[in-house]
Amino acid sequence: MILNAKTRKIILAVPFSRELCNLIVNFLNKRFYKKINQVKHFDKKILKLKDSKHGKKCFIVGNGPSLTIDQLNTIKNEDCFGANRIYKLFDKTEWRPKYYVIQDKYDTTKGIYENLNIENLFVSDFYWKEHGMSNPNAICYHINRTLKQTNDLPFSERCECFIQAASTVTFTMIQLACYMGYNEIYLIGMDHTYANITNDKGVIVKKRNIKNHAFDDERPNEVVANISYMEAAYKIARKYCETHNIIIKNATIGGELEIFERCDFWKIV
Repeated sequence: MILNAKTRKIILAVPFSRELCNLIVNFLNKRFYKKINQVKHFDKKILKLKDSKHGKKCFIVGNGPSLTIDQLNTIKNEDCFGANRIYKLFDKTEWRPKYYVIQDKYDTTKGIYENLNIENLFVSDFYWKEHGMSNPNAICYHINRTLKQTNDLPFSERCECFIQAASTVTFTMIQLACYMGYNEIYLIGMDHTYANITNDKGVIVKKRNIKNHAFDDERPNEVVANISYMEAAYKIARKYCETHNIIIKNATIGGELEIFERCDFWKIV
């Protein structure tokens, strides 16, 4: 069952309800992943990717409004990660991500994902359980959801078992990139600006004249970004990369993400 945005906001406004819902969802998703894994063996498919890209670089492409077609065309031969509705730009470029990640079950564009011609299509059990998936290149992964915004949020080194969620699919893509062994990771299109955000008290704050994505949004108010949770996760990702000799830099043009060291996109391509 998919709840509409208004109902989700009401439920999530009550701390006990948030925790209870999260425990139930995690339990059901984990059980689903275990069951489907017994037939499809997705964990073995993911395990084959571990350290397979050691010493190489990749780009993690966000959907922020700063992202341009020129950038995508420039990196069309590079190893790239993309996510969610990045397909909306496919009719304007030959660029395609090597790895495509679908995480949010509230994304209702099921038919499009089914027909994506992508080499590696990572689909969270959170999404798969609700919508199903028949794309032959799809790989289901278990997403571990945590509500507490702590400084010791797990950073998965066993993606075949679980990938840690943190209110942003970017954190998922960084975990996958590190797991695969990439030692240079560059972020683009990570503007970190949203029309609707939650403040420290969980209250939704609306910002005017802010565009969420590089493409048109049919329902821009559906996206409510938990900025503090995202930034906590990004700091954990940065620390992991620092302690494992992995270069991770933000090559986004503009934007407000300052957790990672900045670099000039046009000087690294």
